[in-house]
Amino acid sequence: MKLTLVGLPLGNIEDISLRAIQALTGAKMVICEDTRVFHKLWQKLQNLGHLASSFSGRLMVINDFNEADKVNWLLEQIGPEGEAILVSDAGLPLVSDPGYRLVKELLSRGGTIGVVPGPTAAMTAVAISGLSADKVLFLGFLPKKLSKRKANWELVKAADGVTVVIYESPFRVTKTLEEIKTEFGEQTQTVIARELTKEYEQVLRGTVAELLEKKSKIKGEVVILFRW
Repeated sequence: MKLTLVGLPLGNIEDISLRAIQALTGAKMVICEDTRVFHKLWQKLQNLGHLASSFSGRLMVINDFNEADKVNWLLEQIGPEGEAILVSDAGLPLVSDPGYRLVKELLSRGGTIGVVPGPTAAMTAVAISGLSADKVLFLGFLPKKLSKRKANWELVKAADGVTVVIYESPFRVTKTLEEIKTEFGEQTQTVIARELTKEYEQVLRGTVAELLEKKSKIKGEVVILFRW
């Protein structure tokens, strides 16, 4: 049994790799987050001439809501001698996306994991941020519960001299910036990166206090970075 994790573009379809196209072309079973997103990606690749025909394999869904219940069923569908591909809506699977339970259980049954690397919003944001990349602490999406968020901030404080990377909903950007200001000081060098690789890509840089003042209404997928 083999599962191959295939990285997909963050937003710009031209970032697709040759290996990813090859893997998708030969796939008999693809496990994705959302079939609509996957079909839209496939159609774009067809329009660019990278894929000759419609997807003819089996398409299955795994997401944050059903992963725990579907792991065993999905492994049965793959079969002891079978192969499948796991993709996220964008970026590299498992990086703040579903799939960990599936990978863990497959490995426990003696299966193998392969990977076709692709872009990740976290490291793309680090590269464009202008902040030091010598030490990076990736927190993913912060918990909603205040006590757990405080635990994350204490983790950062214990790791002095790092660039911190956070995925955030556009609706909670102001709240998170205010917490950074409170926990680390208003002069903390901070970056907001949104819609990376897309037409309306935007990178805002400054102190956390400056970003709170000049920040316009944020839309789309957001990465917040700061240096501590």
